[in-house]
Formats: sequence, structure tokens, C-alpha cells
Amino acid sequence: MSALSPRDLLPEFSGLTLANANEAETRLKLIDRVLFEILGWSKRDVSVEHRVSEDGQSSYVDYRIKTAMTQLVIEAKRVGATFSLNSTQRQAHLRGNLVAGDVGAAIEQARDYARKLSIPFACVTNGSQWIVFPATRTDGITFSESKAVLFHSLEDVVGEGFLEFSDLLSRASVISGALELTLLGRRENQIGDRRLNRSFRTHWSKTRRRTLFPLIEDAVYTAFSEDLVQQNPELLEKCYVTSQERTRFDAKIRMHVVKRESSAPQGAKKPMKDKDREALVDLLRRASKTVKPIAVLVLGMVGAGKTTFIRYTRTVSASKLFEPSMDRPYSQWIYVDFRDLPPMANFREFLLSKLWDYVSGNEFLSDFDRCLRPAFRLEIEALKRGPLAPLKNNKEAQDLEVAKYLLEQFKNRDEYLRKVLSYAAKNAPIFLVIDNVDQFENESLQSEIFSETVAMGHAWGLNLVLALRDSTFAKQRHLPIFDAFDFEPYYINPPAVFSVISKRFLLTRSLLQGTKGEFVAENGATVKVDDLAVIVDLIQRSVLGTEVGNLIDVLATSDIRLALRMTREFLEYGYSATGRALAVYQSTGKYVLPEHEALRAIMLGNHSVYDEQFSVIGNPFDARISRTEAQLLRLYVLSAIVSLSSDRTFQHLDGEEIVKKLRELGFSDDITERILKDLCKFRFLHTLTQTEPRLDSQFVPSRLGGYIIRDLIGNFMFIENVMMDTFISDEAVWQEIKGLTTDIYNERHPTTRLRLRKARATKFYQHLKRSYAALHEQSVNRGFPIEWCSHPLKAMESDFNANLTRAARASKAHYGAASKQR
Repeated sequence: MSALSPRDLLPEFSGLTLANANEAETRLKLIDRVLFEILGWSKRDVSVEHRVSEDGQSSYVDYRIKTAMTQLVIEAKRVGATFSLNSTQRQAHLRGNLVAGDVGAAIEQARDYARKLSIPFACVTNGSQWIVFPATRTDGITFSESKAVLFHSLEDVVGEGFLEFSDLLSRASVISGALELTLLGRRENQIGDRRLNRSFRTHWSKTRRRTLFPLIEDAVYTAFSEDLVQQNPELLEKCYVTSQERTRFDAKIRMHVVKRESSAPQGAKKPMKDKDREALVDLLRRASKTVKPIAVLVLGMVGAGKTTFIRYTRTVSASKLFEPSMDRPYSQWIYVDFRDLPPMANFREFLLSKLWDYVSGNEFLSDFDRCLRPAFRLEIEALKRGPLAPLKNNKEAQDLEVAKYLLEQFKNRDEYLRKVLSYAAKNAPIFLVIDNVDQFENESLQSEIFSETVAMGHAWGLNLVLALRDSTFAKQRHLPIFDAFDFEPYYINPPAVFSVISKRFLLTRSLLQGTKGEFVAENGATVKVDDLAVIVDLIQRSVLGTEVGNLIDVLATSDIRLALRMTREFLEYGYSATGRALAVYQSTGKYVLPEHEALRAIMLGNHSVYDEQFSVIGNPFDARISRTEAQLLRLYVLSAIVSLSSDRTFQHLDGEEIVKKLRELGFSDDITERILKDLCKFRFLHTLTQTEPRLDSQFVPSRLGGYIIRDLIGNFMFIENVMMDTFISDEAVWQEIKGLTTDIYNERHPTTRLRLRKARATKFYQHLKRSYAALHEQSVNRGFPIEWCSHPLKAMESDFNANLTRAARASKAHYGAASKQR
């Protein structure tokens, strides 16, 4: 059927007017066509004759338009029921003549229907005239102070006013927030600071444990600091891991872990595999025998260990290639880390200053006889033949003039660097290593740095090593430099997190072995420890091969740098070890760190309460769009894709499919894009190709995303922490949770306090479950596939309750029964 032109309705309207059509005919022949053919609503969005019951009496709403984002009731009158609209303006206050007579009665009827159904907007129409207004307000503005939007005739609707009519009531406009913006003045409906961390900025716990961390702090920071380890060849060799992550199915959450596609060119070497382990070292050796400089591209995901691999290659596996020599030129390795580039600094100036520092401090490159004289040989000889010829019999004077000339060149830094490095590169390979350019999000700046570096390397005869993230290379691979330069690609797969942490604990232990220390125990006594390595033994056994270690592995999402940081912060701020724990371990040889304490420490880091912007874990319960209807969209999309990944044949979910589903629910594309970007930012989802997320990307869930849906949202500690930074839309629930939080902070008895914490977490969980029900109901009603119709909070409710029961049982066993005052 061809698209309906708005003006096609005029003859239809004229015919209905002459026939004095009743309400049913008006709806069928005019209003239905406006809604479905002009405004683009679907039959699944609209219910007719919707029952409204109150005080034992029932009535029926003519049209109820409902999406997951908003609702609207439409009260229809017959075409002959002309509304007397005295105002000729597009908007008018809901008072005076507008709410008097027949039109006033229709507005009041529609308003009452909307209020009984808790629907924010209403409309009355006779097919020709349309009056749209806010029916239920929560911002304190009265009905009479609100304004309605008026369309005075069908000629107005399909003529000069059509754009305004469509921009207000079309499906595309409504799901973009047009009703809210036009009638309420804003799209947001979450007003105020209904987040607990705005009112409660310190932790409720009054317990002050005497942890043993200060005794091992220096060793932990050395062993678990990537930069400190990389700068020490001996430590780096001890900590380097060659086994890669191989998880393909996680039985605990019943999820297949999809391997993301690499952006590396075909045939890239993979040094984490045995057959390619020495490939880069062999290439570096060959560089001294080739005329043409080599170019190396080191690729990998964020935190996969690209920098560690580069440093390990230089200081351990290929260290002999760079041993200084007194009688001949030798290979040089100039490492430039763009993390050191100051904000707003000129990148070329930064690069040259790093080269200058290296050349000035290098024994060979700064040596007059071995490097400078031969580097400037042609210029010196020309001087001696020309301007300095009269001094040929006075060698001392001639040498003085040559020294003056070289001093002037020294002051001209750029040219001096070019001459020195170009000479040295002709006699022994010089490797210019560029790392961490992708710390900058500015793609044009990245492009400029790549182009400048490659041009410099080509002109000066330097070998290049570029280390890039997969995602950066995917965006920049179109640059001419990557086509024109013959790069040798190497792809770094992330090592196994367990192996990395295990080696760091061994290093920590070796740094502490034989060291004595003392601490003040819980009872005030001073306790001497003959060998601090025993504390590391206690911690290591409680982390490796336990749920705590698995938690760190999952939360890191193959980002080794993040895994090290989380472990370090967990040891510092978590329940790492106390005097009591050490006593238990020394007497029994066993001690297990409380998993819930580990989770809290990792989530909070060095902050007192959870705040998403400072935590390594994002909040799945708050999309931060300031719309209650969209608040749980992160959870909704993540739940669907995790459900899909339970099928071993799952490969990815197209972004276009996500867009389609959310459009049908009533969410605009800009909201969908925001949700997908946030899910990727918090590492719940990844794009299959490791590129930046877009609406047409292909998405896969991370293990962390799977654990959020099938483990963590049923975890008491996770719920309790995330609750602190979740907007609570229901006023009554907010007041009750805020009151319980005040009681928790005031309560001193641990078991009584836990009872209050359980009540608060349960209240919050039930609120989330009710809030999610709207998305679940809409998905079911619209016939979505089963994966889109799951209710993760219902599915995890029994786990959540069991988690609460275990916590209560443990508290009672440890602290005794709750106080009788409560």
C-alpha cells in the first residue's frame, strides 16, 4: 500500500462530517489512519478500549499508546463534536475556557483516565481538532499551570501545522522525548539527588582492623607495579609469563566466551605461542645484515602486555644485541613512551627531546672520536679545505675552529640529531620504539604522530617498532604509512591472569624472605615476625585457586595491568591479613580470605563508598540517562546477549538487531548508542572486531558481563555497594532505603546491623525487580525471542536470598545473636 499523504484525509473528513459519523466511525476512518498511517504507530504500541477500574466501577480508554519509554491516552469524540477553542495560539494554559463546556469535560475525562493508569500524557480529539496535554505531573507544577498544545482543525494538522503535529505525536518523535520536552520543558524525569552516596560519603563499618599490609607494602608495590618490574631486567625475567589465556567456556555461568577478531594483518607472528616465541629476536638480529631498515608493528588488546613484551625483548631475550662496545658501533634501542607527553605539548618537540636525551646520555653517540667526528666528516673536511685552509699548519687552531663549528651544530638540535643518528644507523641498527600513542583519543593526533615517526625513521635510516592497540590500528590502518611501509606484524595475546599473579606473589615473597617485622595485635600486644614471607604465604594461598582469584581474573577481562592494580588495591584496602588471620594460618596452615571482603575492596578501591566513576566495575542498574524508563537498559541489553551466548553456535549479536529491538520497545537510537558505548566502556561487552562501538558493530559479551547477569546481581555485597550509586525513582522506596541506611550507620552491633543491611538490600532488590518488569512485559507482549524476554533479577532472586541467609548465619556465628532492642 502506498504511503498516505496527510492531505488525503481531507476528503475522508468531509465525508464523515456530512454523514455526521458516530465515534466508532470517526475512530476507524480518521483517527486510526492518523495514528497508524500518518504518525507511524504500530498495532503493538496501541491498545483500544483499555479497561480502567476504580471503586468497583469500570470505564474504557479509547486508545492507550504504550512504549517502554512513555505512555499516552487518547480520548476520541465523534467528528461532529466540535471543540470550542477560543485561543488561536498553538499553546494555552489548562484553565479558563479551555477546561469549560464540552472540551473541558473531554479534557477532564482523559486526564482522569491517565491519572488512574499513572500515565503522564493525554490527548482529546474528534479527528480534526487535537489537544495534547500533561495529565500526571511529579514536578510540583499544578494542572492549571500546565500548558496544552492545540491543533485547531484538520486543515491545520495536515497543512501548515503538520510538521509541529508530527514532531510532537509521531512515534519517532515521542520515543525521542518530544512530549516531555514540549509539555514539561525537559526530557529527564529523574530529578534530585536520590543516590545514597550523595548523602552518605563514609563507610558504615566501625571496625578498624589492624592489617599487616604496612609490613609488606613496599614489596607488594614493587612486585605488582608494572613499571617498576619493567625497569628491572632481573625482576622482569622472573615475572614474565608466556602462557596465554585459553578460557572458551565458563561452566559456572554457562557461557561460551567468544574469541574476538584480531585486527592484525594476516600472517602476524604470535610470540605467546611456542613456534613464534623467538621470532622478534631473530628479526632484530637480521636487522644488522639488511640495508633497508625494518619496521615492526606490535598489536594487542588493552592491557594485553605489549609494553611488557617490548621491554622483555630488549632487556632479556635480545639483551646481548645491545651490549655496548668500546671499539665499534653497536645497536641502540630508543624507547619513547607517549604516556609522558604533557597535556597540550607539541608531540614533535616531545619526540625530539626524548631523542636528544638519549643521544646526550649515550656513551657512543656522544663520543667525539667514535661518533661525532665521523658523523660530520664531510662538513669538517670541507671546512679544512675551505675556510680553515689558512690554518692547515696550525692543527691546534684548526681543531679549535672545528670544535666551534660542532658547538654551533650542537645548538641546532634537530639537525645535530639527524646527522648523529643517521651516521650511527649506517654502522649498526638503531631501533626507535614508539609506545602508548593510543593513550590519546584524538585520532588526528595519533595519525600525525604515526606519520611523523615513520617519516623520521625513513629519512634517518632508523628501524621502527610501533606498539598499538588493536582498536587503534583498526581505525588507523587506512593511513598511507601502513600501506607504504613494509611492517612486520606481531600480535600479543593476553597471558593467563592466574599465572601473572602467581609470579608476582613469588616475587613479593622473595623480596621479603628473611626480613623481620613486628606489629601490634588486636589485644594490644606487640608481635614479632621472624620472616615476613609467611604473610605472603597466607595471602597467596587465599587468592590463587580460590573464588577470590577467580574474581580478579573475571573482573580484569584479560587486562593484565588492571589485574595487577586490582590485586594491589585489594591487598591494601581489603581484608588482606590481620594478626588473628596470621595466628590461624601459623597454627593450622589454612586460612581463606572472605570472598565478600575481596569483592568490596576491589569495587571500592581507595574510596569509602561505591561511585561508578571511580570503580573498576560499572553499575548495571543505572544507565545514567536521567529517565526512569531507560534506567535498566544496560541490564536489559546485557541479559539478552549473555542469554544468546549460552548457545555454543553463538558468534555475535549485530548492533542493528539491538537497535531494532529497542526501537520497537520505544527507545531512540541515541539512547541505544549510549547504552552500547557504556557497556563496552565498562567491559561488559566487546565489539567483535575490537573497534569503537557503533550502532552497526557486532557485539559479544565478556566473562565479566556473564558474571554480572548470572552471578553478581545475586551477590549481597555487589548489590549493597552498587546500590550506593543507583538512582531510586520511587519516592516511598527512596525514603525507606534512606532511613534504613541511617539506622545502619547508627547501629553498633554487627549482627543487628547486618539485619538492617539485609532489609535494605531486599527493599532495593524488589524495587529493581518491579522496575525491570516493564521491559520484560513489553518484550513478551511484542513477541520477542526468548533471549530478549528473560528477567535476570527474577532468575537470580533465589541466589540472592541464599546469599543473605549465609551472611546472616556467618554473622551470628561470629558475633552472636542480634541486639534485642531492635
